Amino acid sequence: MNSNIAQTQLESERESSIWKNKQFLFLWTGSSINSLTFHVFVLAIPIIIYELTQSTLAMSAMRAIQFIPNVLLGIVIGVIVDRLNRKRLMLNALTTQIVIIASFVILLFSNSLQLWHLYLLGFVLYSSSYAFGNAYHTILPLIMPKGQLTTANSALSFVSTLINLVGPAFAGFVLLYMSYTVGLTVTLAGMLVLLILTSFVQIPHQEKDTRKLDRQGIWLDIKEGWQQLVATKELWIATLMVLVSNFASSLSGAVLIFYALDSFKINSGELGFIFSASAVGGFIAAFVAKKSREWASRGQLFITAYYFAVAGQFILFLSMNWYWLAIGMFLLGIQVTFFNIHYLTLRQEATPNHLLGRVAGTSSMIMKLAAPFGYLVAGLLGEVIPVHYIFLGSTIIYLAVILVAIRTPLYKMK
Repeated sequence: MNSNIAQTQLESERESSIWKNKQFLFLWTGSSINSLTFHVFVLAIPIIIYELTQSTLAMSAMRAIQFIPNVLLGIVIGVIVDRLNRKRLMLNALTTQIVIIASFVILLFSNSLQLWHLYLLGFVLYSSSYAFGNAYHTILPLIMPKGQLTTANSALSFVSTLINLVGPAFAGFVLLYMSYTVGLTVTLAGMLVLLILTSFVQIPHQEKDTRKLDRQGIWLDIKEGWQQLVATKELWIATLMVLVSNFASSLSGAVLIFYALDSFKINSGELGFIFSASAVGGFIAAFVAKKSREWASRGQLFITAYYFAVAGQFILFLSMNWYWLAIGMFLLGIQVTFFNIHYLTLRQEATPNHLLGRVAGTSSMIMKLAAPFGYLVAGLLGEVIPVHYIFLGSTIIYLAVILVAIRTPLYKMK
């Protein structure tokens, strides 16, 4: 009993020292700067494609390329992360991204950039970006005490949401007063900062499977990751919840801008405010996520997050002006961020570290599968029914997820 109290006190003391952890600060600072400057690239590429082609199809194809590495290579990248030295993999992934952004700068400077360059280099860029993100996720439990994982994920989500709030404005300012070449150089500088700070990170000796990954086949590696994910019942159920909710959110997300423009004739500033409302909701969710563990069990928190989604989607359905759309997006921003923080923490806590890369890759691939299908279905439905009924359909899907989830072991999870 005394040992349990001592352990609780120790974890409580560690909770207050998150900002004294140099390894975490290196990664947190570097990724924050990189995320901000990467917004310049994200905004510049669609504009460049439009100037090259004036084609919406060409622009949407580039958007699809962002998802392809996750869907096609998620599991394989997870295996690679578990097999190789994770810090070295992060450095190599960042170096690859730097080379690609530098290639864009050179092609723009020489006025020789073509559409196929964007597609090919973009695929490699997003693949290496996903590899870095997977390794980052698996390293976090190695440099943080277990009791700090929720706090760390909240801090990461908090600054990510803040950057998503100010990043587009920052990118617009940069591209308004500078050329694309200079703008992408800003992105390049952010990546270089992250590369330098990542090189300073000292990672403790990571757990290794006694059978040694390098002596077994890649298919066995994949099988082990899949079995671990399915065997962890609460994590598996939460993953399926995200799979279904991604379908629901992609349904509404596919038609939201069209609905706002067509029904309320809003301008770009009002449209920006609607999406900023979502970021504000995420900002608040990240702020309270750590404290929420004192209010209810994690399983109950998962379910509670989806009540916000039900309310948000239903408000979108009932919306009478763009203010209502902003309120709905605010609630949806709370749901997504709040759920993601606790999901990432659960995955890190429940998965042996030598399997974490594969489990993260497998679960991420499963969760992203529904998004392209949802976009397609929404596009077809929008041709035959009033668009706002798609929001009602998303509401019903979220409500169905809640009704099923409360009858699973996830709801009883402590």
